[in-house]
Amino acid sequence: MPRSLRSFVPPLGLGLALVLAAFPGAESAGAQAPSAGASVQGASGAPVALGSVSGRVVNVQLGAYLEGADVRIEELRRQTTTNREGRFSFGAVPAGSYSLVVTYLGLDSQRIPLTVRSGAGDPILVELRSAVFRLDDMVITGQIEGQAAAINLQRSSDNLKTIVSQDALGQIQEGNIGDALGRLPGLTVETRAGVQRTATIRGLAPQYNSVTVDGFTMTNVDGNRDIALDSYPSNTLSRVEVVRAVTPDMPGDAIGGTVNLVTRTAFDRSGRTLNGNVGGTFNENRNTGNRQLEFTLGDRFGRDGNLGALFTFSHFQDVRGYDVSNIGYSVSADDQYTITNNLVYDRDEKKDKYGIGANLDFRTAGGGHLYVKGMYNYDYRWLHRRGTNYLPGTNRVDNVTFYREPKNVFQMYIAGGSHDVGAWGLEYRAAYSRADKTYPETFQVTQGFNNVQLAVDRSNPNFPVFSVTNGVDVTNPAGLQLRNFQVTQAPRGEDELAFETSIRRELALAGLPASIRAGVRYTTKEASQAQPDYARFTVTGLTPAALAEHYSNDRFFRASDGRARLSPFFPDRDLWLAAYRSGTGFTAQEPFSTQGRANTEWSIGEDIASAFAMATVDRGPLRILGGLRAEHTRNDSRANEVVIQRVDGQDRITAINPQDAAGSYTNLLPGVHMRLEVREDMVVRASANRTISRPPPGDLIPSLQVNAQLTQPAVIIGNPDLVPATSTNLDLSAELYLAGLGLISAGGFYKAVDNFVFSERTRLNAGPFAGFDEVRRINGDGGTVMGVELSWGQQFSTLPGALAGFGVESNATFLRTEGTYPGREDEALPLAQSPSWIANLGVVYNQGRFTGRVSGMARSDRLQSVGGRAALDRYNEADRNLDFSAEFAARRGVNLFFHTRNLLDVPTIEYQGSPENPVSTSYYGRQFNAGMSLAF
Repeated sequence: MPRSLRSFVPPLGLGLALVLAAFPGAESAGAQAPSAGASVQGASGAPVALGSVSGRVVNVQLGAYLEGADVRIEELRRQTTTNREGRFSFGAVPAGSYSLVVTYLGLDSQRIPLTVRSGAGDPILVELRSAVFRLDDMVITGQIEGQAAAINLQRSSDNLKTIVSQDALGQIQEGNIGDALGRLPGLTVETRAGVQRTATIRGLAPQYNSVTVDGFTMTNVDGNRDIALDSYPSNTLSRVEVVRAVTPDMPGDAIGGTVNLVTRTAFDRSGRTLNGNVGGTFNENRNTGNRQLEFTLGDRFGRDGNLGALFTFSHFQDVRGYDVSNIGYSVSADDQYTITNNLVYDRDEKKDKYGIGANLDFRTAGGGHLYVKGMYNYDYRWLHRRGTNYLPGTNRVDNVTFYREPKNVFQMYIAGGSHDVGAWGLEYRAAYSRADKTYPETFQVTQGFNNVQLAVDRSNPNFPVFSVTNGVDVTNPAGLQLRNFQVTQAPRGEDELAFETSIRRELALAGLPASIRAGVRYTTKEASQAQPDYARFTVTGLTPAALAEHYSNDRFFRASDGRARLSPFFPDRDLWLAAYRSGTGFTAQEPFSTQGRANTEWSIGEDIASAFAMATVDRGPLRILGGLRAEHTRNDSRANEVVIQRVDGQDRITAINPQDAAGSYTNLLPGVHMRLEVREDMVVRASANRTISRPPPGDLIPSLQVNAQLTQPAVIIGNPDLVPATSTNLDLSAELYLAGLGLISAGGFYKAVDNFVFSERTRLNAGPFAGFDEVRRINGDGGTVMGVELSWGQQFSTLPGALAGFGVESNATFLRTEGTYPGREDEALPLAQSPSWIANLGVVYNQGRFTGRVSGMARSDRLQSVGGRAALDRYNEADRNLDFSAEFAARRGVNLFFHTRNLLDVPTIEYQGSPENPVSTSYYGRQFNAGMSLAF
């Protein structure tokens, strides 16, 4: 696909103008911050020598550098916070004697006498400690250390964000960061195939949020922007940041927020890093087991320890199964529901996942930083589904075997550097990522019984019972008829290349400490899909009974009490695969097969050029950050239009015409963020900004794609006319930091969203796809999101005796969303996937060698898709969850762990119109994970 930078000259020119405007001369910008060794005039007119102060803050008992520690020169009322390596610095400090005060929630503060002389002084090492970290008594410290790190980072941040620490990530099951994110205020994580997969932030669906790695967007093989959270191993991460109010230096594609995955480095700790875990999981639903292995090795080299290397490895093998019931309805004009089909199936899944990560960091003598990092994730699955489809409307009972082997590969490489020279700072980075999905094998066989009259018992809406009333024996394989044999392989690939650079200058504005930063970024993305092996076959010379297997599963849908029933005979996967590979008797059905290949072949490109300028000013306890970001987006796509005409009494393809589409748009995204430290233990924040959400690339393709493997087969129509959603966002919050280790916060927010995107679904009653649903993504007129977030977390360390081990982590979010949908403008409908409330409660206990946690989650119903009227709308039913985890220190550096998931065995349910009409019920069962972790 041809590329041209011509269309990006105007926005890049704007970016250059912003950069130049951000760095005026000292006379026009205010007083320039003098460098160390210079002098200024004092109040008496005599020159005053200037020096600089720098240092590092470390938790001396754990050997961990502390990010987010508060560092102040008390007499000068100057304040800064430490970076991720615990470093801090003050420039242009008048010579004299002062007190340096360092505080970090959860550790004891330090007050250090400080003498400043002209020039640069020797670095100061500040060692903090606390009675809670008594390693000689083998106290479990990970959870408390992680909680302290998260709270301190949140307190020191310029904008509104929530942190999941590295230690908290180490306590989740099988490395899925979705398990940890689901406990945060304002977040829900949707379950797909029994896995915590995608994040909804503040009531806004995954398409309105971004997932980034060190600030760079991750690629995706599904044609959308919904990044799977389980695809990224947690042991490669230092922390996860959930940013609710993005600043101008961040990509603006984040109406709900951004989930930023911050990778680990060897400089995160003061010494060698060597840790890992080994364990396994028992899956109750199938009595199967998983295994896991993770390890991390990092160290620093060189005389000054200025070269760091870190390597991570992870492997998870998952063998499990789950049960699903999908129901389709016809709905009359007076909203009476009649079941047209009920597909019940069990799905067996085996998954092998491998993850490798490597970081190399170099610190130059002058304070510069050079780095290169890479990550490679491999995911191979074997999916075998056996289902029985009851079709009372057409008097049939079908048996379906669906087998796939999807292979997903994700890789990402980042290189860059940063340099600080006096009051100036320079940063430059580049990233390349690629995602691929291939199918070494995939096919579906459908066979069934004809002329079966069925009576339906709907006394249990989730599990209707079908009874044969005309004597047809649906347990005798001799009566089976072949419906079809389909092969549908859809290899996809997506790659993205990004460059960015920024300049920072520290200065004084009207005597106030300030900084100005500006930069540019360019991102180019290419994605494509092809169907080299796509066909529906007519089969001759083979009888379904000869290629059938007897199958039973005594654990199938135990929750249904026998109401959900599978047929005893299914197409045998191995026999059918061998027959297909032989090539005898298989004739592709036309024009369906050629049409399917042509319709599902597409490509799309997206280029984004952006520039920003922002300034930060401190006035006593108030920090104001403001700026502007400009983003110009250009996309182009190609797909095929298939022309079918009636020739000699048969449908024939008479032409396949390439269809091209292109578009471009520019967005200006201003933002202002304020942080007020009312007192040492209270911070108030306010922000106002603009953000966007680009349409998913797959939605922009001018194509028609057929997915016959869905329970309700669908024809998916692309819409190149989609425009990006935009939002104006307002935030106000207050945070009270409690003595010991705790936080109470309350906040409210409002979002006015224009042009949100949703799925419109219509049943086709005629043509080659009669009985299919037509799914089309379109823009809504507008919507609003209002919400309140409440959070309370505290370690009760002041209680006597064993009670001091208790702590609580709780939050609640209340949302009100409204969207205006075409054709239903007069109805009050919420935005898709937006709950009206979310609640989390966790009780933790840390005492001696033991730490434990019981956590519960509950949330309301969520609208999933909008139909022509209320009876056709689809919802996710309200759900809840209860988990337990425990850890025991067997000896120094060796911990035993135990985690559970879904203790209440709650299903995932979707319904149409009302809960009395479920369209999908999925049971995944309980999981029990145990193992051993090592840290040296």
